[in-house]
Amino acid sequence: MIPLSELNWSLIEILYLIIIFIVSFFATYFILPYIIEFMKKKKYVGYDIHKNARPEIAESGGLSMVIGFVIASILVMIFFSNFFKVTFIFLLTVLLAGLIGFIDDRIKFKSRYKIILSLFSGSAIFLANYLNFINIPSPIIPFLDRTRLTIIYPLVLPIIVAVFTNTVNMLEGYNGEGSGTCLIAVCFLFICGLLWNSAEAVIFSIPVIAIIIPFFIYNKFPSKVFPGDIGTLSMGAMIAGIALFGSLEVATFCALLIHIFNSFYVIYSVRGFLESSDIREKKEDIILLEDDRIKASDQKDAALTLPRLILAKGALTEPELVKNFYVISIICGLFSIVSILFMQWTLGNYNIFTIFLIILIFGVPTSFLLYKFPRIRGIIALMIILLVSGIIFLMIVEFLILPLPFGIIDLGVIELPINLLFVFFLFIIGFIVWYYITIRYFWQQINKMKTKKPN
Repeated sequence: MIPLSELNWSLIEILYLIIIFIVSFFATYFILPYIIEFMKKKKYVGYDIHKNARPEIAESGGLSMVIGFVIASILVMIFFSNFFKVTFIFLLTVLLAGLIGFIDDRIKFKSRYKIILSLFSGSAIFLANYLNFINIPSPIIPFLDRTRLTIIYPLVLPIIVAVFTNTVNMLEGYNGEGSGTCLIAVCFLFICGLLWNSAEAVIFSIPVIAIIIPFFIYNKFPSKVFPGDIGTLSMGAMIAGIALFGSLEVATFCALLIHIFNSFYVIYSVRGFLESSDIREKKEDIILLEDDRIKASDQKDAALTLPRLILAKGALTEPELVKNFYVISIICGLFSIVSILFMQWTLGNYNIFTIFLIILIFGVPTSFLLYKFPRIRGIIALMIILLVSGIIFLMIVEFLILPLPFGIIDLGVIELPINLLFVFFLFIIGFIVWYYITIRYFWQQINKMKTKKPN
């Protein structure tokens, strides 16, 4: 990561960023109608199953975002030559993810194969880092400073890409759902990049925002185009690139907490990875009513998903449901900013009282949103419990466990401090407790729904 403050930018660099944004936006916006027409001509279409009329919608519209990102990346490499290498690898990663998604849109890989291929899409970052073509440092964790994972972290880079691409892919299915939540996440990551003083985060967030906005305009209710896997996987790869190149791993985890929660529920209920189309075919989580409202399924074997949890409190129209997703994403974005503030405090750059003051300020809009959208209160409460527990866990690790005079286990290839093994053991216990609380809350809401009178 290159500090933004060390670049000595003038007005010309700001102008370059504005040009990149404008060109990327209009390139994506104007190419979308042609892609929609092309996909319909080739019969690459799907049916909007959340409407009784089941209108025919063009699929694989995410191709427009991939093309827009190619144009944006070329401009970044021209205007900001210092970032040529990381931009090239970023572009290659998105192209690989997009290619996998486009092929999957045509032949439909099994979920496990898609996960393996998603690991392949992160291979460019792994190889470039391994060959010292680029340098991705170990992440900085609040309270723990920079982690000493010089051997392990480079190996998990493809896994991080795979996780982000697949979690984004699993929260898709409603008009404007995936593109809208990703747009909100990237906007907050741009703010985090400014607070974290990360040049890569700022430079890469701007074109990603620019290409998602026009797609969202066409994808929002009533949708004229669906992203397809080429769209969801490429958006996930873009967010992963911002996280890794901009050193925003923790902030990105918080910003995508809505996607992570949904993935957690789905994986638990189906015992594996399923995307939205597979859920509809095998474990339908929702029921479409005659007036186009949507209600949650009360069947025990139906998939547990975030939409089903929100709908457990009563039927909603599709736009009303999606608004709940947007509000959760905004609150997750506030969480991401708080995580950056704690990271800066860890490095000694921020006063802890200033951070708590900002948290109190953030509490005002959060409280208002929770008042206006009562269905998401339990979900946000679970997220806060997870994040606060994480903070307490990190403090225990930093101040109680790491100072203990334990020895080291020598495995030949790598040495494992017993302290870290103890930390891992405590993490597993904590995760099991949170897992129990989360699943219990889900079924509590479903059981409450069963006792209510039907709408």
